[in-house]
Amino acid sequence: MKFNAPRKKSFSRENSLKIPSQYTGFEEHDGFEDILDNFRYVSGRRFHNTDTSKYSLPNDKTELNRLELSHGLLKHAFGGNYSSPIQDKLKEGIAVLDIGCGTGKWTIENAIEYPKSTFVGIDMSPIFPTENKPQNAGFIECNVLYGLPFPSNTFDFVHQRLLYAAFTEKQWMKVIKEIIRVLKPSGYVEFLELDGLNFNNSGPRTKEIMNKVKQFYMAKDICLNVPAKLKGFMDSTRSLGKVTIENRTLPIGSWGDTFGELMLEYICMSFESYSVIMTRKFNFTDQEYRKLFNDFIQEVAKRQLSLNYTRFYAQKIF
Repeated sequence: MKFNAPRKKSFSRENSLKIPSQYTGFEEHDGFEDILDNFRYVSGRRFHNTDTSKYSLPNDKTELNRLELSHGLLKHAFGGNYSSPIQDKLKEGIAVLDIGCGTGKWTIENAIEYPKSTFVGIDMSPIFPTENKPQNAGFIECNVLYGLPFPSNTFDFVHQRLLYAAFTEKQWMKVIKEIIRVLKPSGYVEFLELDGLNFNNSGPRTKEIMNKVKQFYMAKDICLNVPAKLKGFMDSTRSLGKVTIENRTLPIGSWGDTFGELMLEYICMSFESYSVIMTRKFNFTDQEYRKLFNDFIQEVAKRQLSLNYTRFYAQKIF
């Protein structure tokens, strides 16, 4: 499998994973279903507490570390934080919306780079930093499935990424229509997604884990293989111009040098997040899942595994 991620500069853990100090104090709990206002705790992992959402991954300290690492990997792989032709406008000053902003890494990093522009992050989990952020970056807690809390034609650029396990097909269409509503004419929308349940060149243990995860998501009617469908969703609105697509195949393991090793660390963190699914929904014991995970690590050492990521962007034509 060809590794086609650009290597404009050396890649290291130091420039991919920088956890702000405000993230170091999350308290961990061990109870099952300890329901709080914004969070619930299952098997020692913290999750959102929004019944209407189908998003199933945690939002605790471990997950925040995974998201931070993912940001650095994707920025390096695609050569930047966005692909839409908006750099000049960002320098001049525009309004930008980041949907599913999570830790706020993308939002804040761009707000620092483009101080004349205004960046708003939204997420159903309030894990966006409240301190040490630029004045031109803000956060609103909301679930995009309830609609975006902004007037029509508000933003010049809307960014969304890695929500491939969050929506049904019907919900994807609803979200895209809402994005187009709040996007100004001639503004750009950009998505970055992956087929996260299908590894290239995977072995039997990898397939066993992912098949269970697929069963879990299919039971929730989650739209799988989003990259294969997203262009069709965007085209069907008839409000966007030509959809430009950029593909990257990212290596997992030592065959991809330091980048590949960090991708493996990212995948291991993802599989740790899947442990709740495997033990609660498919009755694996902790020991059984640990053995399956260790077998996966051995497969990685023997195979050149990779994942496909795709960026989509288009301009609103009316």
